[in-house]
Amino acid sequence: MAWGIPDDLSFTPKQILRFDGGYIVVGVDGHLQKIDTEGKLLGNPARPFPTPIRDAVVIDNTLVATWLDQELLLARMAAISLENDFSEGVNRGDLRVRRTIDKSLHPVGTEWSHVLDAEPLSLAANNNSFSFVLWRRGVYNLSVKATENWRSPEPNWPSLAKIPRAMDTVATTCDDDYFEIWSKGGGMIRYDVNTGKIIEQLTLSLDGYLNQVYKHENKYLLLYNNSNIALYEEGKIVLNAKLSGPISYAEWSETEEGWHIAGWRELLFVSPTTHNRIALAEIAVFIDAQNGLYLCNDGKWDVIDSGNE
Repeated sequence: MAWGIPDDLSFTPKQILRFDGGYIVVGVDGHLQKIDTEGKLLGNPARPFPTPIRDAVVIDNTLVATWLDQELLLARMAAISLENDFSEGVNRGDLRVRRTIDKSLHPVGTEWSHVLDAEPLSLAANNNSFSFVLWRRGVYNLSVKATENWRSPEPNWPSLAKIPRAMDTVATTCDDDYFEIWSKGGGMIRYDVNTGKIIEQLTLSLDGYLNQVYKHENKYLLLYNNSNIALYEEGKIVLNAKLSGPISYAEWSETEEGWHIAGWRELLFVSPTTHNRIALAEIAVFIDAQNGLYLCNDGKWDVIDSGNE
């Protein structure tokens, strides 16, 4: 990918997703913006639905996302083809007067869209399907066309039952073999992503509550509520480290054998043998180490300056 430095964004970014044509930027208020493989912004940012996007994944050149408004107690799940431009949806005020299911408003420009009757907690995908958790409803795996492949009861860890909110879902991970659900108290359930059969269930002993999980093959980056991280490999913790705050994005580097992290006013590289840090004035949202770029929450891109480590 021959990146130039992209133009500044006109909205506050929350998440970056890769797709065949470049990147999709997800904004904190539900904006969507495409960036091509040369770093150029494509079209104008648009909000297909006037609420924040809870989670989003790309599968088969399609964006699957959940929209959640806790004030209005409504949620949507929909798929948007990335072959098309994003479209601006209805105004937020229109949602207040269309509250029954038969009159529900939906994101615009979608391949399909569904009303959710519970809060979507987490969403993850591989190349063939996507899986998600609905609060007090269960676990679901669907095709990109919204055909249900399997469902499973809500995750449960008996050893965590007496700890307040320890069984709350905080993260999910997915690859071609497994879908995993991680709980606040360190519980993990691994499903066969094709059948929904539970392969493994365990509870990690953590120094704090779990907030986020990033995975590459059998390597995990765990973030706790106290901004400590742990590298978890082959069933054991191989490194503990302290960060300045939460993580916005992390990805594994095969060549460097470690994690590049976009964090709280910092960029980091962490491996079992290395811990490098670059201080920033803003909060990093995304890092593209291969192309030497990062994005901050002020919507501005910049070049990684390794001389500040």
